[in-house]
Amino acid sequence: MAKLRLFTIIVALLLAGGEVARWWGNPRFLPLAFDELLVGAAMLAAALSVRRHGPAPLAAAWGLFCGLVLSLLMPTLDHLLFGPEKPSGAVFYSVTLSVMLAVGLLALWASLKPALKSHPESRPESGRER
Repeated sequence: MAKLRLFTIIVALLLAGGEVARWWGNPRFLPLAFDELLVGAAMLAAALSVRRHGPAPLAAAWGLFCGLVLSLLMPTLDHLLFGPEKPSGAVFYSVTLSVMLAVGLLALWASLKPALKSHPESRPESGRER
């Protein structure tokens, strides 16, 4: 869990830092970067609160990350497949978002594993009647 927490902190800082670097100086900075900054803050807060609250906030934060990436990936793929073409880099951006989604889903799975182990009622019973 410690490695996942560290990875979550790194991804949160990269996500928020990348958006700040991308939109810094643009008057539309806050509305365009707000979603990434919010998800990055949620991931950072979840990673720092695992000891106090368990793995549930971490799983929720990775779920937010996956939702954000999916909401960016689908319109990009739509433009790539059906037009109108976006400016250069649409294929690279689509591949990058796909990799981010795969990493996010793996991290979500890794954060859900301890939560499922800690709740015996979530495990299926083998042949016993309730």
